[in-house]
Amino acid sequence: MPEHISVSNLIHMYTLVERDTLKSVQQNVRLILTTPKGSDVHRPDFGSDLWKFIDQPLNAITLGKIKAEITDAVETWEPRVKVLSVGLEKDYIQGRLKASVLLEIKELGETTEVELWL
Repeated sequence: MPEHISVSNLIHMYTLVERDTLKSVQQNVRLILTTPKGSDVHRPDFGSDLWKFIDQPLNAITLGKIKAEITDAVETWEPRVKVLSVGLEKDYIQGRLKASVLLEIKELGETTEVELWL
């Protein structure tokens, strides 16, 4: 017998507003880091400047600047968290960088990690 899917279940499955704090924080952090500053006309300062590091050498200076940009952007636009650490992993074969951001969710007293390929 097929499972019945109600309209309210469909709305919950496809909503942009996340009701779970942990998932909401993770979703917002990904959005912040993948949105270039200036691309949202209503909030021109929203997002990050990570795009500026495209085609830059992955040396210690650049990696330090990337970590600082991630920390600043997340702590500016997601007030529910504190960035505990930012890890960066180079993938030379694919030519990309994986960021692992360890966060403390203030209201829950829990930590979570958000991973994102840049």
